[in-house]
Amino acid sequence: MNLKVEKAKVEAALYTQHLMIEGEVYIMEGERFTDFMNAEPRFQTRHDFIPVTNSKVYSLSEDKLLYETSFLNVNKDCIVVASPKNPAGV
Repeated sequence: MNLKVEKAKVEAALYTQHLMIEGEVYIMEGERFTDFMNAEPRFQTRHDFIPVTNSKVYSLSEDKLLYETSFLNVNKDCIVVASPKNPAGV
């Protein structure tokens, strides 16, 4: 029995108060990025942490790359601004 859920990769930039994180976020196939970010518990699973793959973390104050990592879990409560790189399907 295969229970695989189809997901779509979205290139995104997530901003916290001090960092800019660029990487890949996976959302349900056909789901809009804004719906993923605004998920409420009564409608679907709330994402308290957002997994980001192939991420680059930049300092906003120094405007430089701090590090790169294959996986990063970002606390949704720390995100100030989130934007897909390609605005189609927002």
